Amino acid sequence: MRNKFIFLLAIIFGLAAALGTYSYLENLKRTYRTSGHFARVAIAKRKIPARTVISGEMLEFKEMPVEYVLPGTVVDVKDAAGKMAVSDIYPGEMILSNKLVAKTDVAAGLAAKVEKGRRAISIPVNNITAMHGLISAGDRVDVLVTFNAPGEQKTPVTSTIIQNAPVLAVDGNLEGGGGSKQELQTVTLMVKPVEAQKIALAIQHGSIQLALRSPDDAEVVPVPPSKLEHLLP
Repeated sequence: MRNKFIFLLAIIFGLAAALGTYSYLENLKRTYRTSGHFARVAIAKRKIPARTVISGEMLEFKEMPVEYVLPGTVVDVKDAAGKMAVSDIYPGEMILSNKLVAKTDVAAGLAAKVEKGRRAISIPVNNITAMHGLISAGDRVDVLVTFNAPGEQKTPVTSTIIQNAPVLAVDGNLEGGGGSKQELQTVTLMVKPVEAQKIALAIQHGSIQLALRSPDDAEVVPVPPSKLEHLLP
């Protein structure tokens, strides 16, 4: 009977100690909050692999003492959502702004510039077909291909196969500017999947020419193919 009484007292004292500790911590937390020493920071809910576009569902926000908050820590979902992870971010890790990059930033790479449902494809060019480096990333172009039409006579035909395609890169340059002094080798366009197939076929069986558009002109218009007889008056 005496042992049961001692055991019961031990439980009571243990509960009292736990309650006292909890009350102390809650009081400390309230003190921090009222004194402005608590900050709400973004934490990764799960592993975010490198080059993943971050969404709000990947994050949770926790409060912690400001002395444990690293400089550049994300404190608002809008500062992270839509950006890409530069390297792996692990569960429970604070989200730092220097581990994120905007999709429009050159550091994000070419893939980040490709819109959903579109493809990036490079076209081999030279200074003539790419206007001596006057085409640059951010421009829009039409793609013309000259080929021998099917049939016995194999008559040369020029057709506009794509209109108003955005230029993503010129050679390895993802930034605008143009005016390259070196012989150009490739121009990379963003196109629909079926248009990428047409370009691939044109590269193998035709000669490609790019036509530069005005920044104010995005209209797609019917353009009939041109034949040799069309050159005659």
